[in-house]
Amino acid sequence: MKYATVCSGIEAPSMAWHGLGWKPVWFSEIDRFPSAVLKHHYAHVPNLGDMTKITKHETFKKSVGTIDLFCGGTPCQSFSVAGLRKGMDDPRGNLALVFLGIVDQLRPRWVVWENVPGVLSS
Repeated sequence: MKYATVCSGIEAPSMAWHGLGWKPVWFSEIDRFPSAVLKHHYAHVPNLGDMTKITKHETFKKSVGTIDLFCGGTPCQSFSVAGLRKGMDDPRGNLALVFLGIVDQLRPRWVVWENVPGVLSS
């Protein structure tokens, strides 16, 4: 099983799926500390950086049609009942649409998207 993640953080999915023999193809993370953790633990897996720009990356283009599972947890602040609930009026909320655009291009067999319940009522 080949997978890719966005908003990868320090890669909880890889820790969970490692024992299953699943293989990460690439990650997408911009924060400095999580990126350093990824580089340390997964030196062989490319970090494509900013998810809003990865579709132009050659590694991404080569992975289209080969990813079995695509996973990500886009920012939830704009949808959270604990926040201002600006939804798509908050630039962070628009990352949910970027996520869906990546899904549309990759066409994986499975998608795992983690977010708050408020995203369904926004």
